[in-house]
Amino acid sequence: MWSEEVVSEGRPQRRAVLRPPALALQYDLNEGPCVASVENTPVVVVEHARHDQRWPNYMPKAVKAGLRAQLALRLYTDQDTLGGLNLYSTEAETVHPDAVAMAELFATHAAIALDRARYDHQLNEALGSRKTIGQAVGLLMQRYQIDEDRAFHFLVRASSTSNMKLRAIAQEVVDTANQEFRTPSST
Repeated sequence: MWSEEVVSEGRPQRRAVLRPPALALQYDLNEGPCVASVENTPVVVVEHARHDQRWPNYMPKAVKAGLRAQLALRLYTDQDTLGGLNLYSTEAETVHPDAVAMAELFATHAAIALDRARYDHQLNEALGSRKTIGQAVGLLMQRYQIDEDRAFHFLVRASSTSNMKLRAIAQEVVDTANQEFRTPSST
């Protein structure tokens, strides 16, 4: 559960609560403010939700779940859309004007962090794939007494004819070699 807390009269007060069924509902119906922000308009503001007619399947169910206002923002970089950020209100009928600017700033920072995490993940996967492919090439070179280029092309051909990714073929070669070379005492 997510909530937005604000300080009012010296005490924190909850202003918005994320209700997972309302969030999932947008994706199940493929309509709603978040879907619209990701596909069309980067910032979607819904005020007086019970009167909003833009999403005829989503809005009545979300209102029934307690939604009164919603702010949806696209999380994106120059190259790609990464997802969406939703802020829900179950108390206020409107979105404070400052909330939009703050949410846009937060969404920008979140998109930068998500993009960096995705980049790091892809880089680590690529390094792992490169290592596995290199191991497979070495094993094929040794097994068939062929040079590096021929071993690599052997993997490429096997990938193409089996309609499997090169790294998956390479992993099979490495796994097979590991099984062959494993001694009974190491299992």
